[in-house]
Amino acid sequence: MFEHEPARILVVDDEAVIRFTLDTILRRVGYTVTTAADGEQALACLVQRPFDLLLLDLDLPGISGLNVAQHAQEHHPSAVVVFLTGHSDFNRLSIGEQVGHFDYILKTASPHEVVDRVASALHTVQYAGDMLVNR
Repeated sequence: MFEHEPARILVVDDEAVIRFTLDTILRRVGYTVTTAADGEQALACLVQRPFDLLLLDLDLPGISGLNVAQHAQEHHPSAVVVFLTGHSDFNRLSIGEQVGHFDYILKTASPHEVVDRVASALHTVQYAGDMLVNR
């Protein structure tokens, strides 16, 4: 029986405490985690290897989280993108209007909720991929 590799997650946030907390939570449940402090570092990570899921701060200095997500979708279309935000509205738009078809998690979410949402996002993509393979 083959064992699956743990999902590879890229956490991008300019707040060190958020990166550290998410890194710790996600590693504890078995994911492989890489962190980046800004959009430039995130793009460099994406060039080096593919990721299964990106947790991106929407409001990054320099290259925005939305721009990183768009780059990831162009070059790694199978990667799931979930935004992290401290606001339910951003630039006077609701977070849903701001991020379009991407999912999001509020930074105030509990560790349990973060793990559940990440697992759900990864499971949905894995299920869709299995459906395509089994056709």
